[in-house]
Amino acid sequence: MEGEKILYFYLKEGERWKKHGWSRGKMAVEHLGMEEGGMLGCCGVPEFCRKNRAWKEDRLRDAMGRTVEEQKAEEFYLQPQLALLAGVEEKLPPEVLLKKVLGQVPCMEYLVYIGGGGGKRSAWEEEELREERQLLFYLLSPYLARINHFALATDRPEGYEEFTDYIYEEYGIPTAVAKMDRPYGKDGRTVILDRGKGWEIALGAVPRRASYVDFWSEERKRKRIEKEREDIRYISVVKFLDTLVKNGYNTRVDFCKQ
Repeated sequence: MEGEKILYFYLKEGERWKKHGWSRGKMAVEHLGMEEGGMLGCCGVPEFCRKNRAWKEDRLRDAMGRTVEEQKAEEFYLQPQLALLAGVEEKLPPEVLLKKVLGQVPCMEYLVYIGGGGGKRSAWEEEELREERQLLFYLLSPYLARINHFALATDRPEGYEEFTDYIYEEYGIPTAVAKMDRPYGKDGRTVILDRGKGWEIALGAVPRRASYVDFWSEERKRKRIEKEREDIRYISVVKFLDTLVKNGYNTRVDFCKQ
């Protein structure tokens, strides 16, 4: 939520938490303010607990949990690689971070949203779909006035009727159902929002110079896009935050101004 403190845990490869068995390990946190009034803390987590000794999952979770408590953070987000190391189920980034990353998209005239799957859903899955619709409203509301075309890539488009009816009635934006087996949109003016974890998109169906926003920050997708389609601009929360950490002060200033 906006105005809260969020911690981003990322993996520091090759480093260790403790120099000696008796020393006290601590995870350093770098802070920066966000224009929404909240605070982002970037916390580097050493790859090893001690020299040449891997973390035990429960100990790593405990160490990060203590950091969350010490920092009095309302939300946290784990780099997917680190979530795997800690045995933690990966979750979507906090909404405010997704919103910040979406602000990096230069043009949003043709929009394609890759949503969840279909089939018979349980009550829990229906609730998850409702939250997904709410996320769409939250993320896209600032851009609806300039979006001309909207397409859904999902095998259950009826699950999004509340959102698609709204954008048609309020903004005159029609919705198409896209299988992504052929190009949709126009070169340089198309944005793909990919919430489909594990979705294998046919890159030939993506227009040239499109922006590809990966909600799950899947490393496999990033590498494939960068290898096969250098013209596509791949965007994700992890790529954005890792660049923030790597480049330091100047990037953090830009982050606050955006």
